[in-house]
Amino acid sequence: MSYINIIEKSENSIELELVNDDHSLSNALKESLLSKKGVVIASYGVEHPVLHPETGRYISNPTLVLKTEGVLAEKVLKEALRDIIDLCSNCLEEL
Repeated sequence: MSYINIIEKSENSIELELVNDDHSLSNALKESLLSKKGVVIASYGVEHPVLHPETGRYISNPTLVLKTEGVLAEKVLKEALRDIIDLCSNCLEEL
């Protein structure tokens, strides 16, 4: 099970760890954030992924960094996550 660990948070920046993720959510979130007004930096890094013994997937704990200007970082992060949820919901409805 994946979860988010907030490493550092201020008004205009958030650094968080996506525990047990791979590039899937990290990349989608980065791309969604980069499309938002006021986002100065949205990037993530992955160090040394490991093979999960049960799923056979390579997993790691990507670290995402978000920096904003003129808009609250938390607000933009929530908007980007909602956009991803909406995209997934629309895909499910189309099936």
